[in-house]
Amino acid sequence: MKKLLFDIDILLNSQGKETGICRVCLQILKELSKRREYEIYPLVSLRTSINVEQYLSSKGLDSLTNKIVYLPYLKATCGGIKRKYRIKAKILKFLCGKKYKKELKKYDEYISIFSPISPLVLESDLKTRLFIHDLFPINFPKACDKKFIQKYTHWMQMAKVDEFICISQNTQADFLKFRPDIHPSKTKVVYLAADERFKPTQNAKIKEKYDIQTAKYFLGVSDHNPRKNFPHLIQSFIEFVKSKKVSDISLVLVGPKKQFNEIEELVANLKELKDKIILTGFVPDEDLPALYTEAELFIYPSLFEGFGLPVLEAMQCGTPVLTCDNTSLPEVGGKATEYISGKDISETVQKMAEIHQDEKMRQKMSSAGLKRAQQFSWAKTVNQIFNLK
Repeated sequence: MKKLLFDIDILLNSQGKETGICRVCLQILKELSKRREYEIYPLVSLRTSINVEQYLSSKGLDSLTNKIVYLPYLKATCGGIKRKYRIKAKILKFLCGKKYKKELKKYDEYISIFSPISPLVLESDLKTRLFIHDLFPINFPKACDKKFIQKYTHWMQMAKVDEFICISQNTQADFLKFRPDIHPSKTKVVYLAADERFKPTQNAKIKEKYDIQTAKYFLGVSDHNPRKNFPHLIQSFIEFVKSKKVSDISLVLVGPKKQFNEIEELVANLKELKDKIILTGFVPDEDLPALYTEAELFIYPSLFEGFGLPVLEAMQCGTPVLTCDNTSLPEVGGKATEYISGKDISETVQKMAEIHQDEKMRQKMSSAGLKRAQQFSWAKTVNQIFNLK
């Protein structure tokens, strides 16, 4: 049985509200904990006020609570762009190097779902794996904070591990273009999956809980980032309602409200129909399947994705999906979803109307989505990452 150090810092930073990459990390950890081939040691390398044992227990990972490894300065040995961080990294490597190297010898492998990997780990005999989710900050710098772009670019330039796990063919192509020094054989494409809880789920009170007062609704799920293209979705929905004279439908947008300032302002400034746009804020996982299932259509107009997990979650719930034809999204949706450019409001409005008016089309999309979703699972993901059967 191999001993695996599994970096869980990103989970602790989520403070129990896992979205996106955090959800990926948690699902891989859960699936891997079922396997006999690996003995998992959750690694905590950042200072945190969270009780790690309680956190793991709350996620059904009681078997890992007595295997937590604390190496609090390990991440700081990665250094950074600024000179002061590079100096600090050298000092910490000198002070902690012997102790940490001795500890690292106890394990066989190391995996990080997101965070940079310490030089101390890379210099050890551990087999190392690092996930590459996307290169959005590098490919679309205008949509990101400059400091984060610098940090992320430096990180991608310096990344050196035994194997890079790319979550789509599109991500792999982007990464190899950015890092021509990396041989393709050191990269592997491994698709993600949706939690098993995402399945057709009926809940008569879900609409009341989120104050959805119309008979039908379109659904959007995401954090707010310019690439998610929510303003386009809102403007298209308003035009759809007005031009097609539809009165019994709302647009429900799920995502952390603290990130929705721009969207809230956009909705507040609408002269009419703003009561048809509902911002739910963060929605717990237990409510999401029913919200997906009850929606007439799930719309994901993202302009750039490393994978596109919400598309898969919606398909797994049997919800018809309308998404964009860019980056990795066709890899996920295949022929089961309808596509738009995400840049032409009239095009999006026309697709909304076509799907809304055709019940047989929605039923066909629902069936195709459910069938497509069966091609993805966390068991398959973990098998491919770790070369298991």
